[in-house]
Amino acid sequence: MALSLDAHLQAIWQKLTHAVSTRSPFTLMQLASVTGNAQPKLRTIVLRDFSPAPASLLFTTDARSAKVQEMRANPHVSLLGWDAENSLQLRLEGEACRVDERELCHAIWQTLRPSAQQLFHSPDSPGTILDAPEAACAGHASASLTDPPENFALIRIIVKRIELLDVSADPHQRCEFLLQAHGWAGRWLAP
Repeated sequence: MALSLDAHLQAIWQKLTHAVSTRSPFTLMQLASVTGNAQPKLRTIVLRDFSPAPASLLFTTDARSAKVQEMRANPHVSLLGWDAENSLQLRLEGEACRVDERELCHAIWQTLRPSAQQLFHSPDSPGTILDAPEAACAGHASASLTDPPENFALIRIIVKRIELLDVSADPHQRCEFLLQAHGWAGRWLAP
């Protein structure tokens, strides 16, 4: 028996909530943005926090990275996750913005492993050409990890559209949820 639309939405909230605390298929998601010259860019982000009401998620990045400028110019983004074990594809669409809440930034910073924190202390911006991989570690191994540096950025995505594709079902099932003034409106789509 097929799940109802509401049951699918609740399952999505559970999967995203679980992905924050435990490594799961939706902990690492692919983020798509668009450059200033209309070229698509795709990269993997780590889900750091999720809230179902309002539906939003957080990830960290270096403020000097190209994606920050891309999202500032065009905040419309898309995320994609794939759960191979359950044959589920999850797509999220929304608007991204940088979070300036000091306490929240500090709390998320404290959840990062020291090796991840050290990356933010690099004098080199992400994408800088290096002579050798070891050069990426120069100059920041002894940095203080108590507080996040200025280039630590926390990005919030306010989710406006969700699409779930279940290819384990026979026939395959696909549904979408659109954020409306009164909440989420779901409907079935042809796979």
